[in-house]
Amino acid sequence: MSLPAGVALAARVCGGRSAWASSLLGLAVALLALGAPGALGVLSVALVGAASWAAGAVLHQLAFDARLERALDVGMLAAVGGVMVAAPLALGLATGLAMGLAMPPAETLNAVTAAGAGNPWLASASTGWVVLALGVVAASTAALALERSLSNSAEHLRPGWRSAAGLGLLLAAAGIGSAAAGASSAWVAAAAWFLPPLLLLVLALREQFTWASCGLVLVGLLGASQAQQALFAAPSPTALGAPGALLAGWLGGMLAAVLLGHAATVQWRGRAQRWEWALEGSRLGVADWHLGTGESFASGAWRSLSGHIGAAWSPRAWRQRVHADDQAQLNDAIQALSTGQAGRRELELRMPGAGGWRWAEATLMVIERDGAGRPLRLLATLADIHDKREALERQRLSANLFQHLHEGLLITDPDLRALDVNPAYTQILGVPREEIIGTVPSLLRPAPDDPVAREQRAAMWASLRDLGHWRGELLEPRRNGPPCMLHATISTVPGPLNADGSADARRYHVLVISDITEQQSARDQLERQAHFDELTGLPNRSRLSTLLQQAMLAADRDGHLLVVCYLDLDHFKPVNDQHGHAAGDRLLAELAGRLRSALRGRPNWTDAAARLGGDEFVLLLRAGTLEEARMAVERVLRVVSLPYVVEATAAPVQVTASMGATVYPIDRSDADALLRHADHAMYGAKQAGRNGYLFFDPEQRRRTEQRVLAIGRIQEALDRQELVLHYQPKVDMKRGHVLGFEALLRWEHPQQGLVPPLQFLPIIENTGLSSSIGDWVIAHALEHLANWRRDGFDFSVSVNVSARHLQEPDFAQRLGELLARHAEPLAGHLELEMLETTAHADIEATSALVARCQAMGVKFALDDFGTGYSTLTYLKRLPVDVLKIDRSFVHHMLDDDQDRAIVQGVIGLAGTFGCTVVAEGVESPAQARTLLELGCEIGQGTGIAAPMPVEKVAAWVRDYKGMFALASAPDPLPPSGPAPGPSPDGGVARLGA
Repeated sequence: MSLPAGVALAARVCGGRSAWASSLLGLAVALLALGAPGALGVLSVALVGAASWAAGAVLHQLAFDARLERALDVGMLAAVGGVMVAAPLALGLATGLAMGLAMPPAETLNAVTAAGAGNPWLASASTGWVVLALGVVAASTAALALERSLSNSAEHLRPGWRSAAGLGLLLAAAGIGSAAAGASSAWVAAAAWFLPPLLLLVLALREQFTWASCGLVLVGLLGASQAQQALFAAPSPTALGAPGALLAGWLGGMLAAVLLGHAATVQWRGRAQRWEWALEGSRLGVADWHLGTGESFASGAWRSLSGHIGAAWSPRAWRQRVHADDQAQLNDAIQALSTGQAGRRELELRMPGAGGWRWAEATLMVIERDGAGRPLRLLATLADIHDKREALERQRLSANLFQHLHEGLLITDPDLRALDVNPAYTQILGVPREEIIGTVPSLLRPAPDDPVAREQRAAMWASLRDLGHWRGELLEPRRNGPPCMLHATISTVPGPLNADGSADARRYHVLVISDITEQQSARDQLERQAHFDELTGLPNRSRLSTLLQQAMLAADRDGHLLVVCYLDLDHFKPVNDQHGHAAGDRLLAELAGRLRSALRGRPNWTDAAARLGGDEFVLLLRAGTLEEARMAVERVLRVVSLPYVVEATAAPVQVTASMGATVYPIDRSDADALLRHADHAMYGAKQAGRNGYLFFDPEQRRRTEQRVLAIGRIQEALDRQELVLHYQPKVDMKRGHVLGFEALLRWEHPQQGLVPPLQFLPIIENTGLSSSIGDWVIAHALEHLANWRRDGFDFSVSVNVSARHLQEPDFAQRLGELLARHAEPLAGHLELEMLETTAHADIEATSALVARCQAMGVKFALDDFGTGYSTLTYLKRLPVDVLKIDRSFVHHMLDDDQDRAIVQGVIGLAGTFGCTVVAEGVESPAQARTLLELGCEIGQGTGIAAPMPVEKVAAWVRDYKGMFALASAPDPLPPSGPAPGPSPDGGVARLGA
């Protein structure tokens, strides 16, 4: 009955109600199969069920662990199983025997009931309890072990299958119990009493607890059969005594051996597991080997650290995997330990790992010696120190950098007291380390009295608070020398971790300083060279640009006037030539000092002076009014004009200056334009006689700009072929012949129509464009002349030449090239007209040029004669061929005796000097008759014909009827009246006039 009771208890503990009910059902089936009486069967099932259920409940309350890995669990199972299960069973069965209930065979029951010696009920109960207690404990232990083993091997099975497996196990246990109850005792041998306990103990110690517990049950059944101890009957209480006690002792010994062996094994395995976990947690590998037999062991951590995963381990293989540079020291250490020279060695070596070689720390020691004290076994531990070694290397590197860095380093605590400082810091500031440690660095102290320094310190702390760092330059006193310029970087860093691992909320500071005094000095020198004149110390052109921009902004902001003055010394070159350049430099240096003294300044502004180069200077003066501006310029001129002592032995030198000025914002131009305007005004002052000043006129500039734009438009007209020639005839008024035509320039403007020369030629006077247009007129006039001559016309063409054109050095050469373009000689039919004032500009050069052109066959005419200031001497020296009487005299000669006398005088001079005379502005027959009476036969004017396009010249010549009709016709104009304005073909309207 102990076997099914133990199984029921195990089912109650592990399987719950279903398994427990299954075990009771199995017991009932077994009793029916054995033919047990119904009353005894019911009693047995009831006793087993009640006892196992109650015992299981108690074990649950005691936190019983079914794995039986603790001695406490083994004790709880033995106590609860023996008391709460075996005792009720023993009492129940004994009571059943006393009441006459028995199981087959019937003779056993009869023998028991016939016994009359002693107290049969008490004997049955006491002896049965011992046997049943051992059986219950053994059976429950075996059932628990089997359940655990099957659970571990069938974890992949579903829960339903696991329950079915447990039910099958319980049914098999019931069958074994039934078979054991009917076993015979013929094949028992004496050796069976000694070998089973030994084998079961070996199984328990080899961690085969499941097989040991099952074997215990099986051996117990066999032993009970051998001793003829039936579980349900006995011949007498006396018969149950000796064999029963022997069987109980034998079973108790085996049960104790199995349970104690299992407990010892579990305890040893637990300690081993804890050590394994400890080694794994500390990443410490362990290995040991016997020096004599070569037997060795290596933990998993050792294999992982030494790279022997999946490979057979041996001390020799391990040594071969060590880095070649570390094998010598490892072999020496093992040799010293093996020979007894040392008992322990520690060394660092490199082992192969993921990503390359990794540093490890190996500790080797002797753990076993023989009787003579010679080492027999060595133990080695291996720890990965790669990260630690790298951290130490970084720490050493940081320490070396801290000590040997050229930049000064200082670390402060949250209260700004210095914690550590490197030698460079103390060397830069000249303060010993002992005086710095524990004090607040001067760089972090409150700002000094200097406003600039206070502002810088405020910006520094704001940056540290907002950004965590600041970088800048500071002027710091040095104990062992003059102040030094420092480039400082200050950063806030978190403090070390607190004891609980949390971050320290306080902030430490790190200062990094570099002495840049020499660099600053060199930079200042370069700054001075880049922005200041080396001789005078004044700002140069580059610096002036910045000063001028700032002054313009200040003028706009404050509403004052800015006077930009351009100063140039008068006749400075003779000073250098007479006294030498060194004296000239001394004069310029003294002049710079005078200019500085003439400047005015206020707390928020100051005048400025700069040297552009040579003897040119620029001043930026502030003024409230134009009158104040003039007074400031005059003050500067007075200071400059004082005598200069350039040599100690020489008399003082008197030097004056010319100044040009422009006033901003009256002249609202940019900085470069202001300087140009002042420069232009300065040249105007020089042209006005020097030693004075002139203010720039913005209105005049506007007119100049318009003139420049107009010149550009005229150039476009020339390029676009918008210029054309019209021709006005010159005729012999006496004979009625056409003698020639004067080429007159016109502009066919796309929008304005035909523009007379009076509106655009004065704009280009004295410009290179005037010469270009002059070449164009001569070239086209020659082309037209050649065409007319090919058509059979025999007359000349005259062209006006401007003063600028005539003064070109290559004028004669260019004229020859234009004539050479035509196969037919045209020089004898070309006449060049020049103004009287042009001839007087340089009479010698003009006379030579006229002679060169006349040598080619070209004739020259003096246009508008009588309006200039010619003298008879000039006229005598100038070899012209034609004199043209100005239209103003011809127009008024009929009602003005003086004009008539002038006309008559010019006609007389022409005859005296052998020149042909031509009258311009002939507009009426009366004028023509008067001219003929005075001796002038050639006339030109609108009374004869107005200027006409080139296409109409040939037709006009063919239709011309002669001057006799003109001279005999009545006057179309009244004899008197106001003079009309200049006609489109006269005066300055001609090219170059």
